[in-house]
Amino acid sequence: MGVEEIIARISTDAAAEAERILRDAADEEARIRREGEAAAAQEYAAICDEGGREEKERRRKILARAHLTARTAIREAREAGIAQSFAGAGRELSALPGTTEYAMVLQRLIAEGQEIVGPGDVLVLYREEDVAPVHEALAGYPDITAAVLREPSADRAGGGVIVTCLSHRCDQRFVARCERMRERLTRETARILFGNDG
Repeated sequence: MGVEEIIARISTDAAAEAERILRDAADEEARIRREGEAAAAQEYAAICDEGGREEKERRRKILARAHLTARTAIREAREAGIAQSFAGAGRELSALPGTTEYAMVLQRLIAEGQEIVGPGDVLVLYREEDVAPVHEALAGYPDITAAVLREPSADRAGGGVIVTCLSHRCDQRFVARCERMRERLTRETARILFGNDG
């Protein structure tokens, strides 16, 4: 399963989850508004005798609080949807090293990394457990050498490689790529889940 298929699958799952979250948020917003308006109506009746200006100010504040509470609930629902999407993507990426497509994914990561580090003697650093897929991915690159990455990884379940050339280094491990792309992916996920108002 390629990265595009994973993103499409996550988008489909996330869209269904987003629909549920938005329905729940809309119901919560409606409830909060009803309660806020009911409270405002009660306040209005109680202070009507004390003067119109004071009543209007209190009513405005109550409605503003209800509106703020509703907006906060919607924002939290959206953030939860985005967090669920990223968690799902993390699970999918963690499972990728055990698949037959992994060598093709590594080949693409190596090609992208090579473009970034530029021409020269390219070295690919990989996790010890990825020796077979890395050698398969490098079959089309006879001029590239490879070595086991000796630095400890914070994410043992992840995959990917590091591409180096002279003093240039492109970290193509899944965790590093997701971190580099997080802002763009967050915007794209919000657009997919919530449309243009996300």
